[in-house]
Amino acid sequence: MYERHRGFSDRSKFLFFLVLTGIVLPFGFIDAGGSNSFTIAYVFFLLIVASYILDGWYRNTIIAVIILAFIGVHTYAHYFPERIPILDPGSFFVDQLIQIPIVLFLSFLVVRYFADAYYQTNRRLMQLAHFDELTGLLNRRNFNEILQQQFESGNHNGHLIMLDVDNFKMINDKEGHLAGDDGLKRLGAILRRYFDNGKNMISRWGGDEFIIIYFGESGHVETVLEQVKAEFKDYVKNIEPKVDLSFGIAPLQGCQTPNDVLAKADEVMYEKKREKKNS
Repeated sequence: MYERHRGFSDRSKFLFFLVLTGIVLPFGFIDAGGSNSFTIAYVFFLLIVASYILDGWYRNTIIAVIILAFIGVHTYAHYFPERIPILDPGSFFVDQLIQIPIVLFLSFLVVRYFADAYYQTNRRLMQLAHFDELTGLLNRRNFNEILQQQFESGNHNGHLIMLDVDNFKMINDKEGHLAGDDGLKRLGAILRRYFDNGKNMISRWGGDEFIIIYFGESGHVETVLEQVKAEFKDYVKNIEPKVDLSFGIAPLQGCQTPNDVLAKADEVMYEKKREKKNS
């Protein structure tokens, strides 16, 4: 679920905890006054740390050792009370003032570290679930959900724009896939600069296809798209001059489902592709 600390090997960490729980903890319990000590606080602290740092068989073994050690020392203290030192009230009071705050603070640090790691992992998973890793734009699944919600809300005022990079494969074949990735990232950044106004939805729909739900004026959008096209072509002209952009625009108004508007935008886009080939 989250990335564990890998500074030491699992075996080294296991041996460290084994010595700590199997030797240090029992002797510390006896030396500190047995059941009258604050060993139970350290037991809980070790349980927290071991559960976070160790994994699988190592973790289960250490938890079992902690439990068995705790049972063992309490049994020892019960049957051999004369062997357990008795602390005077003054020393016991000092132990309370020092040890309890230390254990509480250490426990807080461990729990906070775990909570931060858990939060960062969840944030990363949410990012991967909703956004395209390469461009940072909405991914296809997230965009489709938003488009579906748009139709369910009854708001059909926008337009759907579908864009496709013509001859994109030439970049991959000529310069390699890293150059292709850079091209897609550049196009994503250009689209974000022109269309990301807090209302429009921009997505890398798959491969070299991008798609936008546009809520601005329909008469203005083609001019903006031509600017996007010119800027992208200026970027790729030194890599592969045959690379171009094709786009199709379809109004949400008059469409009953997301598939309807997607089909219309796709049809317009491929009609433009055919016109390019025939010209």
